[in-house]
Amino acid sequence: MGKVCVIGSINMDVVMAVKNAPAAGEAVIAGSVRQNPGGKGENAAIALAKLGVDTSYFGCVGNDASGDALLENLGTYPLDMSRVRRADVGTGMAYIIVEETGENRMIVYAGANEAITPDDIRDVCGPMIAESALVLIQLEITRAAIYEIIRLCGELGKRLVIDAGPAHGWTPQELTGAWLVSPNETELATLVGRTLVSREEIISGARELLAAGIRQVIVKLGEKGSVYVSGDAVIEMPAFLVHAVDTVAAGDSYMAGLCKCLSEGMEMKAAMEYAAKCGAVAVTRSGAVSSLPSAEDIAHFEQFLAVR
Repeated sequence: MGKVCVIGSINMDVVMAVKNAPAAGEAVIAGSVRQNPGGKGENAAIALAKLGVDTSYFGCVGNDASGDALLENLGTYPLDMSRVRRADVGTGMAYIIVEETGENRMIVYAGANEAITPDDIRDVCGPMIAESALVLIQLEITRAAIYEIIRLCGELGKRLVIDAGPAHGWTPQELTGAWLVSPNETELATLVGRTLVSREEIISGARELLAAGIRQVIVKLGEKGSVYVSGDAVIEMPAFLVHAVDTVAAGDSYMAGLCKCLSEGMEMKAAMEYAAKCGAVAVTRSGAVSSLPSAEDIAHFEQFLAVR
């Protein structure tokens, strides 16, 4: 099994459960409010560790109580988080509204995630990248840091997987050099600058990323599954039917499952099926980190399936 290096955001999530998200000018009453560890980088790193992958993680928290809590939580999982640093700014925060259907809306304050610099990538993450079979990042840290990760992975000949969220302000050309890019439907539409509705439109949008120099694309489609597009192949993977409670971190869980399998040399279709199981388990539970599946969960996946 190859080692996976994760570089990305770490946040404290403030999750509010509501019947329906408010419309403009409307106030609604939350049934509950809770704080959970989160952030796409931390979620993916912990998910990989829970799946039994040798994982190293780099991120940045603030010198505050939320930073203390996030570091304490990270320390409870079997991953290398020794290089996580602290900055004299507030820890990143995510304010999440979760509806009864499980759908969510999110507002993110980047905080210490924006303190990650190209120097951090070269000096701190360079050795982590060099010893890894696969590198996984998201777009919740600074552009300058992401550009340096892309450059360094190219220089070292490392496979870079980019979970393309949030995609606002990015173009496919800026992600050139990635071995695999995985947006969801909304993120893909943002990257190509137009609405994508049909299967054919989504595949066409993915091909625009290939034309920009990205080697392969997986579009995460939520309850509609996922689709892989490369220069010579299209692979469609349906989603598993489960009782959805909360979709927070489902995409992070999917990416962790995918990277686990790809780091082990698994074929893409089988990797997508395993990843779909990871995403499915995550939506059956509330929260971000608290929803992430273990290797045992996936081994006994049938217990999560809904009866048709």
